Amino acid sequence: MASQALIRDFEDLIGKENVFSSEADRQSYSYDSAVLTPVVPALVLRPTSAEQLGACVKKLYDNGLPMTVRGAGTNLSGGTIPDSSDSVVILTTGLNRILEINSDDLYAVVEPGVITAQFAAEVAKKNLFYPPDPGSQAVSTIGGNIAENAGGLRGLKYGVTKDYLMGIEFFDATGEMVKSGSRTVKCVTGYNLAGMMVQSEGTLGIISQAILKLVPPPKASKALMAVFENVQDAAEAVAGIIAAHVVPCTLELLDNNTIVRVDDFTKAGLPREAGAILLIEVDGHPAQVADDAE
Repeated sequence: MASQALIRDFEDLIGKENVFSSEADRQSYSYDSAVLTPVVPALVLRPTSAEQLGACVKKLYDNGLPMTVRGAGTNLSGGTIPDSSDSVVILTTGLNRILEINSDDLYAVVEPGVITAQFAAEVAKKNLFYPPDPGSQAVSTIGGNIAENAGGLRGLKYGVTKDYLMGIEFFDATGEMVKSGSRTVKCVTGYNLAGMMVQSEGTLGIISQAILKLVPPPKASKALMAVFENVQDAAEAVAGIIAAHVVPCTLELLDNNTIVRVDDFTKAGLPREAGAILLIEVDGHPAQVADDAE
């Protein structure tokens, strides 16, 4: 556990309510969604501004303490589990503001603690579209999405988080601010540090702000379900769809075991006797949607 003097320093810096030093609190941040051995951190900090974040990183660096960055902790790779018991966890959930949604130039500026689904909903209110849709989007954060390069069912057609990151601000291990990228689609100036931060899992720096590309929403969409006797037939159908140059918005295969268990939980009325099903969604211009669905 961190010294009382250091704890008081952080309480003065970010507020007592944002410094978690009790055993129960530290235990809460010793694990994530990966099935790995928990490691209890020495301290947990929750800065609520970029300035506080940079100051926390610098103080930890100056005191020789390792740090682990954590968003919502939904990742499955163990990326938010501390490396050692003297590590300090820095939560980014307090940095949760949408700073700008620009409808003219099709971008948004957000802090790392913004919840993915909430961000997508705010973008939709502006008649715009943010495609990345990880399964954890109801609770996962944009910063975590970047660190893990999160995707989802729409990845086949629209890509994943890396395809929408235009710029980034982050603090390096010493607490120095680093900026990369821009608010323009074409940016060929300097190193692509934003691309380097994607999939870095918090090992290269702590994100304080991100610029994300937005796109116009599709004018129409249609959902379909195709039923097959076995998984092989369903897999061949997937190959046939792509070979026909149809790129669905989403395309999900469920085998019989999955069908039954999903139906037990959701009571959705799925075909429980099917060997496999494909859940498909096509989107775009209404005429094209009709053709693709056919």
